[in-house]
Amino acid sequence: MTAASQHPVLTALSAALGDASNLLRVPVEEIAVDAVEAREWPDSCLGLPADGELCADVVTPGYFIRFADGFNYRADQHGNVRREGGEPTTDTEIRLRYSVLGGIGGWHSEYETDSRQLTESEERELRRLITAADFFNVKNFPPTSIVSDGITSRLWIAVGRREHEVVRGDGIKADDTAAMLELAAWAADRTPPLFPRRPV
Repeated sequence: MTAASQHPVLTALSAALGDASNLLRVPVEEIAVDAVEAREWPDSCLGLPADGELCADVVTPGYFIRFADGFNYRADQHGNVRREGGEPTTDTEIRLRYSVLGGIGGWHSEYETDSRQLTESEERELRRLITAADFFNVKNFPPTSIVSDGITSRLWIAVGRREHEVVRGDGIKADDTAAMLELAAWAADRTPPLFPRRPV
């Protein structure tokens, strides 16, 4: 189906999804749509003119589109879209901290990163893992036993203003999904070894 033969709402939604996909650097299929509402915008610029832009003073029928990632778009019926709120850096930036503590020597190792340090492919993969693991809904559990010299890991992730920490380790029973284990392994693989290697 060509853009010309699509229903106007599909044309608008497709354009907004394409823009959000480029910004988030994730496939369109991974972007959740919260709402699509019919609206009438006050001018040809959809009420969001750029600096110095001339807009036709004519009511423009279109749509308001909201995505779960926090992006809001205005669109007309021809696929012209404008994003509300400017650049989304702080709303979509990923921050991650993974730490491991314990052992007889009380060793500690930590890894930190964010969207600015990750490559495009690394960030895309990390976003996929966070979504697949449903990380922000993963539960924490109290220790069922005290393990002397046990090892504890903490995985803290923030996406924009949303943050969550998952604590795991000796004495903690948790039935994590394969996706959660894969996410934890992604962070653990990038963390320096907890125990220093002895010289050969």
